[in-house]
Amino acid sequence: MPLFEYRCEDCKRKFTLLVGMTAEGASQACPRCGSARIRKLISRFTVARSEDDVLDSLSDPMNIGDPDDPKAMADWMKRVSREMGEDLGDDFDQLVEEAAAEEAGGGGDDAGDSGSGDAGGGLGDL
Repeated sequence: MPLFEYRCEDCKRKFTLLVGMTAEGASQACPRCGSARIRKLISRFTVARSEDDVLDSLSDPMNIGDPDDPKAMADWMKRVSREMGEDLGDDFDQLVEEAAAEEAGGGGDDAGDSGSGDAGGGLGDL
């Protein structure tokens, strides 16, 4: 049974419905407000890839970027976590961005963070 994306014309919420393939269509309504004024959207689709394909793609040097560019490495680390389905959390994202800013000479916002006891803080420490 296919999944279709809709947008409610009343509350503007975007939602997905599992739609059966029968001659008689079931009534469809917005799960938030119950309105029947919904519009079918053109959905993006994905291609199922094996874990080996994902790992090959992520390890391809052309997809990694410049290893000497902290911003490129931070983006690659986020992409790896997203592709592998591992949510490393907001703390990880913040740490990566601070380390990239520090490595790039942006200085990072270390004010008030003197109690960490960590003299490093660069991307190499991850």
